[in-house]
Amino acid sequence: MTGIRAAGVFVALAAVLLAASAFVVDQREQALVLQFGKPKRVIRDPGLYFKLPWPVQTVVRYDRRLLESDAAPNEVITKDKKTLLVDHFTRWRIVDPLKVYQVARTQAAVAARMEDVVRGKVREVLGQHTLHEIVTGGEHGRLRAALMRRIAKSADAEVRKLGVEIVDVRIKRADLPPENLDAVFRRMKAERMRIARQYRSEGEEAAREIRARAEKERKTILAEAYRKAQLIKGEADAEAARIYASAYGKDPEFFAFLRELELLKRSVHEGDVLVITPRSEVFRLFARAFAKER
Repeated sequence: MTGIRAAGVFVALAAVLLAASAFVVDQREQALVLQFGKPKRVIRDPGLYFKLPWPVQTVVRYDRRLLESDAAPNEVITKDKKTLLVDHFTRWRIVDPLKVYQVARTQAAVAARMEDVVRGKVREVLGQHTLHEIVTGGEHGRLRAALMRRIAKSADAEVRKLGVEIVDVRIKRADLPPENLDAVFRRMKAERMRIARQYRSEGEEAAREIRARAEKERKTILAEAYRKAQLIKGEADAEAARIYASAYGKDPEFFAFLRELELLKRSVHEGDVLVITPRSEVFRLFARAFAKER
């Protein structure tokens, strides 16, 4: 019984030692084995591993996945001395757990140091360009992408000594500080009003030119119409005179009679009373008219 009891105790101790010595590294992790706080081994591949029992050796785990760090908005002074709040995020990963442990100990601490480097590079790179270039993206709209690549490349070269790699840096927003927004809006409003006044002035000037041109064309058309009307009228009068002359040549007496009737028609109206002598031309005209009727 004593031997069985001793074997049981031995098995229990072995199980406890095995449980304290064995550990599993997940495929999403990488690990660093420490012995009394000093790094002894770096494990990057997933699987089952063994170490000396605690407290002789301990395991520190770091994420091996692509990580994302979303920092607070960063205040940037542009080339034209304007203040800009730039909100960005960084994609990064841990490539050397040993360096991370040596310089920052924890993943959170190395992320903070990495983000400080990125913020400095954002201020440095964007500070070389004007506010208009940053907001609009340059002449062809490609400047912002180029700036993000420059920031990522420059920051990555500096954070390699921390044991991390920067994959990408992206700018989410670039805004003016709240205290500057009202002033900017007022300037924008004044500029738009100036442009509106310019457009209205140009429109009024164009309208005056159009009205003047239309008035000139109207007068030209009326003058040409009057000239043509007078020409047609003159031609009509000439034709009438020719017809009258032709008719007079054929029967002068009849033509004279018609002219006299026309004269009477124009001279005498309904209800008029004529006092004439037998020797007057009008009396002779009436006498001739009566004679012709008989």
